[in-house]
Amino acid sequence: MRNNNQLEDSGFKELVKIGAVTDIHQEPLDFTKEIRHFVDDMNNRFFPNFVVILGDLVGGKAYGRGLRKIASEFAKCYAPCYYVIGNHDLETTTRSEFKKRVGIDYDWISITVDFLHVIFLDSSWGPRGPSGGPTGHIPQEELEWLKEDLSKISSHQPIIVFSHFPIRVGESRIDNEDTLMNIFKDYNLIATFSGHYHPGAYQKGNSDGIHHFILHRMGHWVPGNINGSYAKITISPNLIKIKGECLQMSIEVPVLSPEKRKPILGADRHYFTQNGKLSIIQSLK
Repeated sequence: MRNNNQLEDSGFKELVKIGAVTDIHQEPLDFTKEIRHFVDDMNNRFFPNFVVILGDLVGGKAYGRGLRKIASEFAKCYAPCYYVIGNHDLETTTRSEFKKRVGIDYDWISITVDFLHVIFLDSSWGPRGPSGGPTGHIPQEELEWLKEDLSKISSHQPIIVFSHFPIRVGESRIDNEDTLMNIFKDYNLIATFSGHYHPGAYQKGNSDGIHHFILHRMGHWVPGNINGSYAKITISPNLIKIKGECLQMSIEVPVLSPEKRKPILGADRHYFTQNGKLSIIQSLK
């Protein structure tokens, strides 16, 4: 596994490129400059197939003007933009109002880009928690939709999932993630990407070979933090590459086909990031 500045071009013809941002926390501080830098990078250098904003667009208070301001900046991306809802987005506004303000008409949705099936989950349906807004939970209606969605694709087609709340790594995860992951057991889920945990993290499941990434926050409501992090993700049938900007870690990991995934004894290895670098801990509560 290579990380940070050790990424190399691998020459794959089939590539899906994704620009990803999470936890902007607009207001009371203004991160328009950071968002505009991201949009400029997407439009003029990276050229992604799509962009995803992984929730918590606003800070402690979900002001309507903050949501509209952010959406108007991301609308300048040439690539399609997809939103997932975070807990702070629902702290003082409704789900329907959030969708109206950012210009979407879905709670959850899927798309297929080249060889890759992409699922955007709404995982912010749990009881209200101490950090503000709902905690992580997938409602039954969404789980049933997911089963129907997966029934329409080949069991060998690579799948990635985006969610605000982490899956299989860190704390404050989705409380019914076992039920969620069981739905994927006969399909080729290769990776999940999430936000919520601000420093970011990475974990590879020893039992199933699925990669789970938490991306580093872009902003924070406390003055003095280093802001502006985002991820440029490139996925081929054999490789996942993340090129991180600012404090977002860069990492390159292989994609294993389902038949090559073998259980490994021992705890899953969790890689947490600090200032864009990887460190390893054996277990997390």
